[in-house]
Amino acid sequence: MKWLSSMLFLAILTVGNISSAIAQNTSGVGSGDGPQNKETPGVENFSSLISGIFGPVTDKLNLTQEQQFQIIAIIIETEVRTAPLFQTLAAAEQQLSELSFSGFPDENRLKEISEREAAILGEMIQMKVRAKANIFRLLTAEQQAIVIQQFRLKTQREGRLGSITIY
Repeated sequence: MKWLSSMLFLAILTVGNISSAIAQNTSGVGSGDGPQNKETPGVENFSSLISGIFGPVTDKLNLTQEQQFQIIAIIIETEVRTAPLFQTLAAAEQQLSELSFSGFPDENRLKEISEREAAILGEMIQMKVRAKANIFRLLTAEQQAIVIQQFRLKTQREGRLGSITIY
């Protein structure tokens, strides 16, 4: 269950800008509730993950079984590679928290920890972009056009520049 929750978080991290699509489809993902296919446990969760990635255009894409498995493999591989970074990030965050409670933080230590945390986040962003590019390459030209149209329109509607909001 922890693995599935981590995978869901990675999907969010991997795709970015899809929180509304995931919010509509979170029941059953990582919760263990609801019926599942007894012959292939977790298939609904994988389908839900794919739906979360591509949002409302998932059905239009008509992904093949092989594409779905390859997408899940990319997500799992990225999750495995980012796991140590999450641990390091959590440790840095703990150090920053402790530093903030010292009353008069050591500015050199604050700068050191902040720079380390920024480097970790930068590495994670790079992994996210590479994973998104690898997933995008799996799609046919027609599927790519659908995805581009969907996310370009969504970005324009929400006033976003990449993953940074204007406001």
